[in-house]
Amino acid sequence: MKEQIINKIALFFLPFMLITADLWAQLQPVTLEQRVQNSSLVFEAKVLSKTSFWDTERRHIYTANLLSVYKVFKGELKNSVVEVITIGGVVGNEMEKVSYGLDLQEGSVGVFTCIPNTVKFSSPSKNLRLRPYAEVQGFIRYDLSSGTGRDVFKTYKNVSGEIYPALQKLTHSGYKVMNKADFKIK
Repeated sequence: MKEQIINKIALFFLPFMLITADLWAQLQPVTLEQRVQNSSLVFEAKVLSKTSFWDTERRHIYTANLLSVYKVFKGELKNSVVEVITIGGVVGNEMEKVSYGLDLQEGSVGVFTCIPNTVKFSSPSKNLRLRPYAEVQGFIRYDLSSGTGRDVFKTYKNVSGEIYPALQKLTHSGYKVMNKADFKIK
């Protein structure tokens, strides 16, 4: 009898616990201002290639996204090629997908807000390794055919008329051209 009462109480509270857990798991918006302010580097780039691998402790799979940098809005770069390390990827028959992780596609172009990478990897790189600030929110993807940009929470109607001026205002400076862009924005 006592066990039946406990089971009924547990069944009564279970939906509330699930709803509460779901609310805690929701992605919280990080404004562009916060992303720029808390990033050491803000730049426009294109994803050239992707390579996934395990961290040194073989706990998580990460992906090194090789990028060609076109414009730097904040910070200093010595080289126009960098790696942005994102959590998740595929190594052999094993895959790790993280809901808040940034999943980039080869050929994607946009603005990255980045901080230094702190994850340890067994293979060194000649490129600067960074990670996106605020993970999935650390990238504004361009739609080159329409001239728009989009991050997780916001659509920008015009890359050169809205995103560039916003970044220049937030960084209190212009941008430095690292490479001539191999794309046109409408």
